[in-house]
Amino acid sequence: MEKNRIILSLKDIVVKFRVRSKMLTSIRNVSFDIYDGETLAIVGESGSGKSVLTKTLTNMLESNGYIASGSIMYYPNEETQNDPEAYFKTETNLIKFHRGALTKDARKSIKSYNKSRVKKAKIQIGILNKQIEQNIDVENSQKTIEALQKEINAAHQEMASFNRLSLKMRLKVKPLMKILQANNDVSALDEATIDTTLACLAQEDYLTEFEAKLQEILQSAKAKEKVELQQIKILLEFWEYQNQTYFKNKYQATKDLKKLRGGTIATIFQDPMTSLNPLLSVGEQISEVLRKHQNLSHAEAKAEAINLMKKVKIPNAENRYKDIPGKYSGGMRQRIVIAIALACKPRILICDEPTTALDVTIQAQILDLIKELKVEYNLTVIFITHDLGVVANIADRVAVVYAGQIIEYGTTHDIYFNPQHPYTWALLCALPQLGEKGEELFSIAGTPPSLFNEIKGDPFAPRNEFALAIDYEVEPPMFEISKTHGAKTWLLDPRAPKIKKPKQLNKLHETISASRVGE
Repeated sequence: MEKNRIILSLKDIVVKFRVRSKMLTSIRNVSFDIYDGETLAIVGESGSGKSVLTKTLTNMLESNGYIASGSIMYYPNEETQNDPEAYFKTETNLIKFHRGALTKDARKSIKSYNKSRVKKAKIQIGILNKQIEQNIDVENSQKTIEALQKEINAAHQEMASFNRLSLKMRLKVKPLMKILQANNDVSALDEATIDTTLACLAQEDYLTEFEAKLQEILQSAKAKEKVELQQIKILLEFWEYQNQTYFKNKYQATKDLKKLRGGTIATIFQDPMTSLNPLLSVGEQISEVLRKHQNLSHAEAKAEAINLMKKVKIPNAENRYKDIPGKYSGGMRQRIVIAIALACKPRILICDEPTTALDVTIQAQILDLIKELKVEYNLTVIFITHDLGVVANIADRVAVVYAGQIIEYGTTHDIYFNPQHPYTWALLCALPQLGEKGEELFSIAGTPPSLFNEIKGDPFAPRNEFALAIDYEVEPPMFEISKTHGAKTWLLDPRAPKIKKPKQLNKLHETISASRVGE
C-alpha cells in the first residue's frame, strides 16, 4: 500500500430528498478523502447522515433522493490497474452514474419542486414590497427580500444544473473542447478563445453543471493559475455526457453501476436478513454472486463458496453449505454477508453498523474478522457506527458527522485523546465505559435540528452547553489543528474564551486502553 494515496475523494457533496412536497438536505457540502488501505470510521447519532453519505458512493439512495451537487472521484490503485478482471482502471467521477441513472420522473420532480420554491418566494417578496411602500418594518423586510432572492437564484441554479447543454452553446464550445480532448491541458488554449467563451457564459443567467465547470476552469486559466488534470478530466466526462442521448447515458450508467456495486465497492448492512434470501441456502447465495461477478462454473463457484465460508470462520462449512439463513445465529448470518461481499472481490468495503444488533462477545469477533480480512484482501474499509467505543481499535481515522456535515475529523488518537468539538466531547462522554457506579449515564440533551430548514450557525449550538453567541449566527469554518486533525467550532478561534473540557474525558485514555475492542 502506497502511503497517503487517495482512493476516493468527495468534494462539496450535497444530497437532497423530496419528502411530501418539501426538500430535506441530508448531506450539506461534505468534502473528504479516503486513503488506499485505511479504515475510516464515520460516527454520529442516528439521522446524522452517516449511511446516506456512503450510499452516495454507489448511488443506492432511495428513489426520492438525489445528489444535488459535488463530485466523487475514484482513483484505482496500482493493483487494480494491473488486474485484468478490474472494470474501473482509470480515474472515474462516480457522480456521472447518478446523473445518467436519474429517471425522467425524478428530473421532473426536481424541476417541479424548484418552480414551486420560486413561486412562493415571489409571492412573499410581493407582500414585503407592499409593507415597504407603507413604511412597515422596512429594514427587516428588505433583509428578508434579499434572503428570498437568494432562494430564487438557488432554485433556478439547481434547475439549470440538471439541464442539458443548449445546441447553440454546444456548437460554440465544441472547438475549444476538441483542443482540450487532444491536449488535456488549458495551456493549449489561446487567450482569445478563453475570453470569447467566458463572455458567452457570462450572458447566461444560470449555468448547467458543464457550463459552471467550464467557467471555473477558464477563469483559472485566464488568471494563469494551475488547473489540475483531474478537473479537466471531469469536464471532459461532462462533455461526453452532454453529447450522448438520454437513453444511451441511462444504459451506460446502469451498466457501470452494476460493475461499481460489489465489484468495486461492497456493503455489509446492519441487518444481515436485508441481504439474505430466507428461502435459499447460504452456500447457494454465495455461489450465485461468484457465478455472476467472477464468471465461475457451478462446481467452481461451490468450491470457492465453501472456501469463503471457511475464511469467515463458519464451522463445518462443507456440511452447512445447504443450510438456510434461519438455521444460523445473528453473528453467523453476518459472517455469511461478509463472505458474499468478499465474493465480489471489492476494493472498498463499507460496513454499515455491522455489529449493532450483536452482543458484545460476537461484536468483538466480527470486528476481529473484518480486521483480518482487510489485511488479507488489501481492502479499504469505511466503518459506520454511532458508538465511538467500537472503533477504538479498528479505525485509522475517524470522521464525526452531525446534521449532514463532518464537524470533526482526525486520526483515532486525535479524536479520542484530543477531541475539539463539543459534539465529539458529548459522544465520548456517552460511552458506557465512562459511567460511574451509582450515577446516571451521560446522555446528550435535546434533539438534532430539522434538515428541512436552512440551518443557521453551528447546528449543534442549541444542544451545546459551551455554545458562544456567534454559534447561533455564523457557521464556523473547519479549523486546522494539525495536518491530520480539524474541527468546525468557534471555540478554536483565537478570540474565543478558553473552555474546560468535561471531566469525564480525563479518564478516557485509561478506560479505552483497558477495554480495547477486539484485543
